[in-house]
Amino acid sequence: MRGRLLTADRLGAIALGWCIAALAYLVQHLAGQARVGWTDGVDRPFGEDFINFWSAARLAASGAVAAIYEIEAFHAFQVGVVGAPIDLYHYSYPPTLLLLTAPFALFPYPLAWALWQGLGWLAFARALRRWLPRGWLLLALAWPAVLVNAVSGQAGAWIAAIIGWGLILLPRRPLLAGLVFSLLTVKPQLFWLLPVALLAGREWRALAGVAIGAAGLITLATLCFGVDSWAAYAEQAALLKRVILEDGTGVWHRMVSVFVLVRHGGGSVASAYAAQALVSIAVAALVALAWHRRVAAKECVLTLGLIAGSLYVSDYDCVLLAFSAAWLWSRGAVQRGWVVLLAAIPLVAAPVALASGTALGAMLLWPVLLAMGRAGLLGASRPDRPRPVHATA
Repeated sequence: MRGRLLTADRLGAIALGWCIAALAYLVQHLAGQARVGWTDGVDRPFGEDFINFWSAARLAASGAVAAIYEIEAFHAFQVGVVGAPIDLYHYSYPPTLLLLTAPFALFPYPLAWALWQGLGWLAFARALRRWLPRGWLLLALAWPAVLVNAVSGQAGAWIAAIIGWGLILLPRRPLLAGLVFSLLTVKPQLFWLLPVALLAGREWRALAGVAIGAAGLITLATLCFGVDSWAAYAEQAALLKRVILEDGTGVWHRMVSVFVLVRHGGGSVASAYAAQALVSIAVAALVALAWHRRVAAKECVLTLGLIAGSLYVSDYDCVLLAFSAAWLWSRGAVQRGWVVLLAAIPLVAAPVALASGTALGAMLLWPVLLAMGRAGLLGASRPDRPRPVHATA
């Protein structure tokens, strides 16, 4: 017992030190992105990818939806926002996301970035509190993917909050949980596994909530932005899939999908899709089995599977893995090594990929899943539907 407490104390000290270092780095990084206008003076805007979310919301608010999916027009608008030349940033999300980001268009760009990151982290942290009543704040601050997400200006904290709160609400308010889950349709590559889990778990009311919420979002987006916005989105998504996923070289090192592992390991596009299909099917089967049997680890398996089974997933999406880490941590010291591995993924994936020339980050999740199986956590079923461990606080 003493050794276990010592291990926890050491990890806590490391986490606290990381928080201090991460905050210092983030402040320095943001200051460097305001050298020339709201850019670093070279090619990157303040807030990185947030320029996409804010610019699209601003254009939609002004009625210029068509410009969002026209790469040159969108880029010209962004350059006008930051006041200096930047790299080409693009919008690869469906029109439904414009509804969710609309409030941020009401604020000036830098303030909107602060609200985007701050409110997203708060929603994520409050959900994490329900999964890990003791130590949740330190984990929410120190989880490395949180820093990666903030530096990238991405939506990783918001995505994690949607999934976390949906799982918290599921046992007692399944219809509301489904409505929350429906928000994830703005990111289809992560959404697809949720219906698999809900179907296998016979969560019919939650599935109804997902269907109602998704239909409502699609209908409202169509009414606000027109049918043409969907055609433009489909055309741009197909283009970006070819340029970035299949043939691109710009961000591949930050991605942790099997597709990118095979593709940049020298495999053809066809072999990469085949490998990803096999992995996605295996992950779906594992998640379906866990939810059908209602094993104690089913929520943890789902959050791991959402990352492991996705075709397009990046280091900033790993904020979601904090819920897996919280569940494993609560099971004792034996699983703490797995928590460290999950925490390391967004930190080591890109450097290892650049050093090796292959996106090996996709392989880092599988040791945890295999270890869970060997420890019997994937087979520990629970009767009926007791309240989940993370919802007792």
